[in-house]
Amino acid sequence: MASILCIPNGSKEAPRDDFQITEAAMKNKNGYLCSNLGFKKPFIHRSIGSGFLNPCLWIGVILVSSLCIVSCARKKNKETAPSYGCNSNCGCTNPISICGCTNDLSNIPASYKTAITKYTNANTNYSLHVCTQDSDSDGSPDYMVVESSNRPEHKSHYFETTHALYELFDFLTNLYKYAATKTSAGYSGAPGPAGHNKIAEQFIVMKMPISPDNASSKTNTTYSTIGLALNGVSFFNENAAPGDQITNELFTFDQCSGHPQNSGVYHYHVDPVCLIRDLGGSVTDNSTTVNGTTYRWIEDSGSNGNLLLGFLLDGHPVYGPVGDNHTDSNGNATPSIDSYNGHFHATTEFSSGTYHYHVKTANIGGTSSSVFWITNEKYFGTPGSVRIY
Repeated sequence: MASILCIPNGSKEAPRDDFQITEAAMKNKNGYLCSNLGFKKPFIHRSIGSGFLNPCLWIGVILVSSLCIVSCARKKNKETAPSYGCNSNCGCTNPISICGCTNDLSNIPASYKTAITKYTNANTNYSLHVCTQDSDSDGSPDYMVVESSNRPEHKSHYFETTHALYELFDFLTNLYKYAATKTSAGYSGAPGPAGHNKIAEQFIVMKMPISPDNASSKTNTTYSTIGLALNGVSFFNENAAPGDQITNELFTFDQCSGHPQNSGVYHYHVDPVCLIRDLGGSVTDNSTTVNGTTYRWIEDSGSNGNLLLGFLLDGHPVYGPVGDNHTDSNGNATPSIDSYNGHFHATTEFSSGTYHYHVKTANIGGTSSSVFWITNEKYFGTPGSVRIY
C-alpha cells in the first residue's frame, strides 16, 4: 500500500508521514487547525509509490473532518466568529491585509490621531497596525483600519499551558467576584472554563468610518466582534450566543474578565480589568477566604471614566466605567448617559468633545445588573465592517 504524505499548502514544513491531526496540531501551531468547518490551511495530499491518490486518503479526510466538526460543535461556548477562510501565510503579509504590516496614520483625521495612535503601543507583546483605506478610489480615505491578531498583552488561563502568558486560574473565584449577579440571577452551576476553548491567533481587519456619525437608523450589534480594545482584543456585546445565558458565561471568565469562543477569538463582554490596569487605570485588589482557600481578583475602582479603552465599529471610542460623580477631562459635569450607553463631552484625547461609549455600569445607562457590560443593543453611529480570517 502506498504511504500518504500530508503537508500544509504553501508551507516549507517537512511532509508528515502520518495522517493524524493531534490535539497539539489543532492549536494553530503549523496550520493544522480545525476552524469551524475545516482546516485553517488547505492540505496537499500526496501518494508515494503510486501515480494516483491513494483511495484511503478520502476515508481519512472524511473521518478527520467529521471529528473536527463534532469536536467544535461540542464546545460549551457557542459564540462563533464570522469566518471567511484563511489563505496560506495568513496575516499582515497576506493580500487580505489593508495596512500591509505597517502603520500609516498620515490620513487619520487630526481629531482622532492621538486616540488611534494608542493602538500602536498598548499591546507590548503583539503588534497592531493602523492605516486608512480609500475604498472607492476617489482620492479621499473613507475608513480608519485597525488590524490585530486578537491576542492580549496580559496573562490568561486560556493560553496554552506552554505559553509565556499562561497563568492558572481557579474559576471558583468568579463565585465571589460576581456574587451579586450569582444571587440576582439565581446561578447554581459550577464555574469552569469555556469548554476546551483556547486563545488562537486570528487576523482581524476592523474598518471604521473616517467620519463617525449619529446614524438616523440604528444598527443592532452582533454576536461577534463589535469593536477592538486598544490591545487588539475583541469587544463583544452584552449577549451570549443564542441558547446561552450571559450570566452563566460570567463564570467562565478568566482572571482578566475575558474568554475565547469556539474558534479561539478571545474577547471581553465586560470591563477589561487587566487592560485597565495595564493602561494605568485604577483597580482594586480583592480577596476572600472560604474553607481555608483564598480567592483573589481585581476590579475596576469606578474612577476610570476618562480612560480610553478602544473603539467600536462605528468609529466612536469606548471609555471606562463611569462612577457616581463622573466629570469630563476639564472637571465639568457631564450629560446623562443615553440609551446607547454613551454621551458627548470633552475627553483627554478629544479636547473639543466627542460622542463616546462607556462600559456600562450598574445603574448609569444600564440595568440593575452589577456587571459592567461593554454596550447596549445598538450602535450610536453607522458601523463599518469587521472580518476575521
